[in-house]
Amino acid sequence: MLLVLLLAACGGGGDDTAMDSESDSGDAMPTEEMTAMGSGSVSGAVMFTGTPAERTPVRMNDDCTDERVEVALSEDMIVNDGALQNVFVYVSAGLPEGYSYATPAEPVVMDQEGCMYTPRVMGMQTGQTIRIENSDPFQHNVHPVPEENRGFNESTPGVGDYLEKSFLVPEVMISVKCDVHAWMQAYIGVLDHPYFATTDASGAFSISGLPDGNYTVTAWHEQLGEQMMDVTVADGSMAEASITYQ
Repeated sequence: MLLVLLLAACGGGGDDTAMDSESDSGDAMPTEEMTAMGSGSVSGAVMFTGTPAERTPVRMNDDCTDERVEVALSEDMIVNDGALQNVFVYVSAGLPEGYSYATPAEPVVMDQEGCMYTPRVMGMQTGQTIRIENSDPFQHNVHPVPEENRGFNESTPGVGDYLEKSFLVPEVMISVKCDVHAWMQAYIGVLDHPYFATTDASGAFSISGLPDGNYTVTAWHEQLGEQMMDVTVADGSMAEASITYQ
């Protein structure tokens, strides 16, 4: 009987304490991520004026050239009728403070094919998985050289092998190389929000889902550096942003 009375007394006090603790922690630690999403967008093109350097054949080992249908050309500056490809464009200032952005469940994918990284320039969010695949029947190694994130240097021995990694800190840009094939090069932009894009062969880009606001948009190119411009976005409308390198 004494044991039953003791258990009843301890049980009653414990329930009240647990409820108070849960209520306090609930106020201090919200469980749902807050995301400032809107229906505005920024679209435009990145252009180059002047005469670009001619793209030259990439000097490769025989095992790499044997895997390719076409000769690989240099990719550090690709200009198509004045349109600049592989420019990383992102919102660098103006986003509402105090919000967090859900990490995408789907990974971004980078391939090693014909002894070249594909794509050469790409973006991802912090914490998102990047899947680095090997489509060649021989070994590559993936060697990012970040300044803010933890780097790695790991091999993908053959066709079908892959690595899955993530970066936890925003960083624009992370250089990626292959120590086996010195000409292989790629760049990854890591941001804590989803407002970024990479220009295609026509130099075009589009960033959607922005709320009302004034923003700074930054363009990054591996040879030509950065350019910034200010844009005003209204909900439900598209702001145009044209950027020109010389």
